[in-house]
Amino acid sequence: MNVTVEIHYVSNDNKVMQRGKFRLKGRKAEVTANEFWKMIKAEHPFNCEIEMVKVDGVDVTEKVKALQFKNLSP
Repeated sequence: MNVTVEIHYVSNDNKVMQRGKFRLKGRKAEVTANEFWKMIKAEHPFNCEIEMVKVDGVDVTEKVKALQFKNLSP
């Protein structure tokens, strides 16, 4: 199943939106969105902060932020 992930974020005081289509491959949509977010952050030399994450038009921002927090915890 394919989904469209749309991420709105702030980088260097600029608001940016990036979108892409991804195959879920048996994963949850928020996991796929989090992987896309990691790819975006790796491309930027500046700090990036999520404003909103949508998967097929559904807001999953809090779920993605929870995954980030979970990955930072020991």
